[in-house]
Amino acid sequence: MEHSGLFFKIDSYSPLPINVQIKEQIKWLIGKDLLKPRDILPSTNQLADQLSINRNTIQWIYSQLKEEGLLMIQKGRGTQVADEDKIEEFKKQNPYFSFVEQTIKDTYELGFNVENVLMSGFAYMQLFGQPMKRDLRYLFIECKVSSCIFYLDEIKRMTSAEIHTIDVSSSENILIESIDNADVIVTRTDLAEKVKRFAYTAQKTVISVGSTNDVSLLMDMIRQ
Repeated sequence: MEHSGLFFKIDSYSPLPINVQIKEQIKWLIGKDLLKPRDILPSTNQLADQLSINRNTIQWIYSQLKEEGLLMIQKGRGTQVADEDKIEEFKKQNPYFSFVEQTIKDTYELGFNVENVLMSGFAYMQLFGQPMKRDLRYLFIECKVSSCIFYLDEIKRMTSAEIHTIDVSSSENILIESIDNADVIVTRTDLAEKVKRFAYTAQKTVISVGSTNDVSLLMDMIRQ
């Protein structure tokens, strides 16, 4: 579908540069499915004229979004939203759109100035960085051999991590839900490939207790 009439808003008084404002608005339209895979965006000239800004600004925005895998720029076809697999990957890696939307609604209901709240959050990040990290959540799958039990016991002894154990015979739904809720999945070497198939879409770390490299990674995590 062609979206030559897309309407963007820019605020010349905002501390955010205009190119960042438009770029983030396009990402929001993609994240909320208002722009779908293969949809055609306005040309650089159309969008520049609509917003009364320099054409080079739109070219920069489109180029940046192309580098991020969200847009395709082809001669004769114009600028399009990327294929479905790229967009699905983007949504999985950035699942915060609904959270931000609800936060802004709550901010309005509480009577706060939304821009002040957002800028205050930005200032907080500059001053203090990331908030304190929560303890990692470990999931041990089919941990019945001595080596696997050793690492489970070490994590319990040396950290305050949240630990769950399940058997590989558990239903597929339980396995997927457990993997989704974990940060790190630990399993036996012979089960690693099967577990990785489930963990791939959730982009979770899978560690095999039979792999020297994996065990080194696990021990590093325990020591942190």
